[in-house]
Amino acid sequence: MTAAYSDDELLLTVDEVAVWLKVDPRYVYRLASSGALLRVYVGRYVRVSAGSVRAYIKANTVEPVPVRVRARRPGARRHLRRAG
Repeated sequence: MTAAYSDDELLLTVDEVAVWLKVDPRYVYRLASSGALLRVYVGRYVRVSAGSVRAYIKANTVEPVPVRVRARRPGARRHLRRAG
């Protein structure tokens, strides 16, 4: 009998999460201690669910801010700094 698990239920080691987030494993422990990542203890080992990591990424993703490019007025001069 095989159990069907979704990817979100997959339990990852701290090192796997650190590689995924490209951070130090100590930072993953800090995120888990603060509650930003949900952790599961399997005996004395800490595991983090993949769904928790995805939720953390989604919650901390910032959309890019569009940059306004100011149009130069016709006839406006461009001022250059002089060296010296």
